[in-house]
Amino acid sequence: MLKIENICLSFGKREILKNVSLHVNEKKIIILTGKSGAGKSTLLGIISGLMKPDSGTVFFNNQNIFKWSDLKRSRFRNRGMGFVFQFFSLFPEMTAYDNILYPAIFNPFTSKNIKKEISELVDFLGLSGIIHQYPSTLSGGERQRVAIARAIVNNPKFILADEPTGNLDNETTQDIIKLFIRLKTEKGISTIIATHEKKFVRIADESYNISDGSLTRIDGKNYKKKSATETQSHRV
Repeated sequence: MLKIENICLSFGKREILKNVSLHVNEKKIIILTGKSGAGKSTLLGIISGLMKPDSGTVFFNNQNIFKWSDLKRSRFRNRGMGFVFQFFSLFPEMTAYDNILYPAIFNPFTSKNIKKEISELVDFLGLSGIIHQYPSTLSGGERQRVAIARAIVNNPKFILADEPTGNLDNETTQDIIKLFIRLKTEKGISTIIATHEKKFVRIADESYNISDGSLTRIDGKNYKKKSATETQSHRV
């Protein structure tokens, strides 16, 4: 479905990404970890077509997105993917419902039953009680669930999530993690998540670390053992 092949990008003399390749199939949760500034968000920007690499390419359904026009890439972002951000990025002057509806307004293929579909989406995400409220009146977890609803209103093939729990407490983080699992199992949506949150690695189908511009796969079982050992060491 999505292939990232031999991506290289430098800012001045600094190499941010070096020959990064990644294949994302359907119904997968892919985790990208790494220190701040390692290139996680940059890679998401390239996958979305918002940034162009120095070399390498991104294929969506075997099509090179960098050979598309700007308009076609824009439509691809609107219909083919959803975005979830650390700071929610909701429009403060719009209600939760209008924030969710917004991407559908620009989709010419939006269903005539969009109001019914949003109602079903709201029930799926447990937002019924707050749908007519403004973002400033919502908790962090509620705002992030509204942001996720907005991300999937156009039925995308996959979601790009950049530190989606960075501003949430531990309990709410657990709720959002469970939600991403439900999106995969019940709606078949693949998600690429850039995060510092170790809990995501434990539920990922594939996990990778970006360091010194290179992408290295993490063995989930070994990671769990290492995390447990670190936790015990801290307790001692």
